[in-house]
Amino acid sequence: MKKKSVIFKTLFILSCAFGLFLTASTSSSFAIFISYYTTQSNILCLIVMIMTLTWILVGKGTNPRVFRLLKSLATVCILVTFLIFHFLLRPNMGPDMENVSHGLGNIMVHYVTPIWFFADYLLFDVKGTCRVSDPLLYALFPLYYFVFANVRAVTGELYQYGTSITQFPYPFLDYEVLGIFGVSAAVMVITVAVLFLGALFVGFDQVMKKPQQRYHTHLYGTISHKPIERAADRSVESPRPSHQTVEIKEAEETEKSLLPPS
Repeated sequence: MKKKSVIFKTLFILSCAFGLFLTASTSSSFAIFISYYTTQSNILCLIVMIMTLTWILVGKGTNPRVFRLLKSLATVCILVTFLIFHFLLRPNMGPDMENVSHGLGNIMVHYVTPIWFFADYLLFDVKGTCRVSDPLLYALFPLYYFVFANVRAVTGELYQYGTSITQFPYPFLDYEVLGIFGVSAAVMVITVAVLFLGALFVGFDQVMKKPQQRYHTHLYGTISHKPIERAADRSVESPRPSHQTVEIKEAEETEKSLLPPS
């Protein structure tokens, strides 16, 4: 189990780093590359996975609460990356952006990394550790990014998408396109969506929780301890007498009954 987890996480780290390298190589500058939510959420997953793998390799046992919280936060954040790109951004990309949206780098950071990271949670993470209040913490990362994007719009480089030039990395953050009320509404909708997604994740985590007293947690399922306990109980029971032993005892009792009383 530990070996499989180490291999799975190591391959993820290599894949995630490769996806980031591909997207960085196609960006006009490092400042533009690092400013995307996609990039930052991928880097967050990369850092969290390196921390988790290091913790496993040094043999520290179960990850502490802060590690598990970071892992669940990164999972929700990278799922937001996948959902926004797949359902909101990609369908609205023009023909001049088709090569970018279908490029290997974009597929890696928007599809491969989110699915792989979530698969690591499904296969190897201890379930039932998320708290009801955790979605409030999950929403902090998108809210931080909203503040970051606005600050950068004033101080950073411009973005070019085909023939369009803008101050913002995403159209739903562009005040010139949506206006202040439109952007505010978009941010509110995304925040509520993140809270809802976080609540779904916490609920799913609780459903996936395996009862520790009855089951032995391992990959893909559970093994009941009860049959093992029964087998152990049977092993200490007195052996049943054989048929020959029963006949000898019956003969001895018959012989005693025929003897005259003393």
